[in-house]
Amino acid sequence: MIKLLVLDLDGTLLNPHHVISPANQAALAQLHQQGVQLAIATGRHYQDVYLLTQQLNLPITLITSNGARVHNPQQQLIYENHIPAELVAQVLALSAGFAVHRNIYQQDLWLVEQPNEPLLAIHHASGFAYRITDFAQISHRHIDKFYFNASPDALAPLQARLEQQLGDRLYITYTTDIYLEVMNQGVSKGAALQALLTRHGLDPKEVMAFGDGLNDVDMLQLAGHPVMMANAHAGLKQACCHAAQAPSNAEDGVARYLHTGLLANQG
Repeated sequence: MIKLLVLDLDGTLLNPHHVISPANQAALAQLHQQGVQLAIATGRHYQDVYLLTQQLNLPITLITSNGARVHNPQQQLIYENHIPAELVAQVLALSAGFAVHRNIYQQDLWLVEQPNEPLLAIHHASGFAYRITDFAQISHRHIDKFYFNASPDALAPLQARLEQQLGDRLYITYTTDIYLEVMNQGVSKGAALQALLTRHGLDPKEVMAFGDGLNDVDMLQLAGHPVMMANAHAGLKQACCHAAQAPSNAEDGVARYLHTGLLANQG
């Protein structure tokens, strides 16, 4: 029996307009009524996800910044894993000079050096916005995540440099081909999910997880019932070829899969 449902956001629970559709909202409400615990696991910032999920009016555990932070359904911070300050300095130095848009998640802030209107548009449903600042002036403490936005060709050499210099000390992953993300070693959605299962005494066999990106690989590999979206990254499809497949996020894929599977069986 499924006791915990874990959902990625962008490309999964969110439709291409970056909102939670009425169909997906209704499906989650129905599962909650049946006693299934709910969790979101995303690369997004906690403040963004908190604002976005308020419309659901449901108790939800929030795994954010790709697992660097975890808040319980009462929105109490129960886990956080910062990038060590000395490694923050190295990432800043190594990424300087690349033609990429650099972003930092530091506690409750989203920091950037330059405006990026397309990124703001993605967060329209929550209203969460960045603060423009000089990275040379920021504290290197309490930083959960870097992410870099650019074309795949621009990101590839940056990824190679970071992997060569810091790959054994940091978790470096793509969410999509235009987003390269950097967290502390040991941070991932899968690691955060395992900590959550241990905390609540749950078995992976009691977990269903949905995802579509490369940062979902270890989460889907851990869950006893992994589901990838039809629009999933090719690398995820290869790494999790055993996973079931839901319709795309443009087709209310989460709700449609749940209605033919979990809701039908537990309803």
